[in-house]
Amino acid sequence: MIGDQEWEASLAARSQQARDAWRASVRRVVRRTLVLLGVLGVVAALASPAPYVIEMPGPTFNALATMDGRDIISIEGAKTYEGEGNFDVLTVQTRGGPESLPTWFEVFWAKLSSENEVVEYSKIYPAGVTKEEQKAETTQMMLDSQRDAVAVALRNQGYQVDSVIAIDSIKKDGPGFGKLKVDDQILAVNDVEVKWYEDITNVIADSGGKTVDIKVLRDKKEKTFSIAPQLDTDGKYRVGIFVGYRYVFPLSVKIDLGDVTGPSGGLMFSLSIIDLLSPGALNGGKYVAGTGTIAPDGSVGPIGGIRLKMIAAKKAGAEYFIGPMTNCDEMVGNVPAGMKARAVETLDDALDFLSDIRDGTPISPTLNCPATK
Repeated sequence: MIGDQEWEASLAARSQQARDAWRASVRRVVRRTLVLLGVLGVVAALASPAPYVIEMPGPTFNALATMDGRDIISIEGAKTYEGEGNFDVLTVQTRGGPESLPTWFEVFWAKLSSENEVVEYSKIYPAGVTKEEQKAETTQMMLDSQRDAVAVALRNQGYQVDSVIAIDSIKKDGPGFGKLKVDDQILAVNDVEVKWYEDITNVIADSGGKTVDIKVLRDKKEKTFSIAPQLDTDGKYRVGIFVGYRYVFPLSVKIDLGDVTGPSGGLMFSLSIIDLLSPGALNGGKYVAGTGTIAPDGSVGPIGGIRLKMIAAKKAGAEYFIGPMTNCDEMVGNVPAGMKARAVETLDDALDFLSDIRDGTPISPTLNCPATK
């Protein structure tokens, strides 16, 4: 009897041990499953699209050289000279767009490198703007930039270049749609004669939303349209048109940079054209890179991604860099070691810098920026 009790107790103990072992085994399986699910969840999350765009240094193009066997800048109707050294146009590459956003893993990885910048998607692609619309806009910016660059360069060389302002494109949901047309030459706004872009924007901005009269020349006939400006997302009144300068050039200058878009190559195009029309090397035969928009009056305007463009310039071998004065806040402290830079406000400032390079004048490390002068 006692033996039977001991055997039953032993059996019960072994059964309890088996149950405990089974429970422990189940807990281990559950923990491992949860860990695995957690890992898979993290992997899935990292592989999911992130609402950002990754920017990085892009290709550089020597405007004095060729691309795909073609001269980037070709001039007919005037004596030209062989370009020496480099006048590099700089670009920024992007990863991410409406059809293909980067993953969270790519975003986190990009943040680990100082040669990348991660930008909110909405800052690159505003709501309601498709990739095709943005491409069309930046392509038009490149076209306008090339026209302005040619005009500024030719005027610098003593040529007379007459100009008018005409409509490049019209927003479909804008106040001007259905009234104004592409290529309409704008003559006046509220009887203010239009000679410069600002003659249009200032009158419309000061309208307070009241109707403005826009006089245009269309098919050699003058027409006037009354249009009520609308408040844009930036708080300014606009009529939904994009305008650009049209020029009568005394000679043929063509610029072909393939599918590169945007206005930031304007300054370097102007310098390159001047170099090709002038004897001697404007850059002293040195490797010069730069960026900045160019306005018809020769003023140099701000651009995006200048820190990345300086990195691209240095990697390509640039010794000197020219950038807009209006980008000084991004230039100061970010010029790559070994590259000398100058911030400029006008084409003449850039030409002065090139003169210093040719003459071997010491280049100040202050960049000519107001905060560091």
